[in-house]
Amino acid sequence: MRIANVVLNDFTRDNRVLKVSTSLVSKGHSVSVVALHNAGLPRRESFHEGFDVHRVRLFMPTRLLRGSFKLLELALKIALGYRRFDAWHCNDAEAFAIGLLAKFTRPGLKLIYDCHEFEAERNGKSAGYLKGVGWLERNFIRFAEEVIVVSPSIRAAYEDRYGNHGLPTLSLVRNVPGVLTKEASDRSKASGGRLRKALGLAPDAFIALYQGAFTINRGIEELLELADQLSATRIHLVFMGYGLLEEDVRAAADASSNVHFQPAVSYDQLLSYTCDADVGLVSVRPICLSYLYCLPNKLFECIQAGVPVLVNELPDCVELIEAYGIGRVVRGESPLDWLHALAQLAEESPSLKVQSQEGLMQAQSELNWEAEQQELIAIYERLTLNRS
Repeated sequence: MRIANVVLNDFTRDNRVLKVSTSLVSKGHSVSVVALHNAGLPRRESFHEGFDVHRVRLFMPTRLLRGSFKLLELALKIALGYRRFDAWHCNDAEAFAIGLLAKFTRPGLKLIYDCHEFEAERNGKSAGYLKGVGWLERNFIRFAEEVIVVSPSIRAAYEDRYGNHGLPTLSLVRNVPGVLTKEASDRSKASGGRLRKALGLAPDAFIALYQGAFTINRGIEELLELADQLSATRIHLVFMGYGLLEEDVRAAADASSNVHFQPAVSYDQLLSYTCDADVGLVSVRPICLSYLYCLPNKLFECIQAGVPVLVNELPDCVELIEAYGIGRVVRGESPLDWLHALAQLAEESPSLKVQSQEGLMQAQSELNWEAEQQELIAIYERLTLNRS
């Protein structure tokens, strides 16, 4: 099957799209990632995993009518340029909307709608945008062949919200990393203490690691408020990543010897840094349903790196760490609640990392892309059978 994996970013950091494409290629499908072109990036690129990338270049000035013409140009270029593919894997609501346009011009096109979040309940989007996504899903989700979601609570919410609107088959494909291979694990152990070496931290420093995007409502602001209260402890807050709040993180790191900034590393090196932490932090603020119901990448990355997790009261995250015994829950949202939880973990003996080893090993064997991709593969097997 010829599949267009459509994503409205420049495909430089989107590991879910990479994993989906690689899995589909491994099953004999021909895959092209359709992404956006940005300066300095090639318009055509071939990946050794066996798929190619087509980056769509736009020419319409962004400011013209507040970008309306630019959006129209984007939609038409992708819809008309790739409508001859057998299927589109539509990543998020915007790609699904363009997919519907392409399907209107060619009804035989098959659409798989991959919801990376609870699309109509996302953080940082205007009320008008979210209302529009809700309208789109209510009226057109039935035109998808199948729908993919990333957490059990989002699956339940989609069933409740769209069950009477022609919701097609709904599958859970969580955004989990691949198993850390023995070769990669040995390489990581050989480089031992990679994060500590990079930051000049002592072996007995208790590392609480936030990794991922530095953006609003991920709990970064609350964690940074702890900086002044950590100086008399062995707790070291490490922020590894990039994004909107990077300057705030850098400023806190400059002002406190217990706060540290580690620039983002390539995905193939990520777990070799993560494994050096004593605890990973999942601090997403539940300000919208998408965040309340989230299962963040960093949670699964910590698991594969053998690091227990400290999470706030996010139901799917809490259910998972309690099922495997691989973390603790912060009861409350204030900086003081996080400080008390971290202080307790830093004083525990044996450490939470030691206590969690058996549960982490079980979780690693079950919560990995090699297992998770089977649901994705089954979706396209059904799609192929329906075409024949």
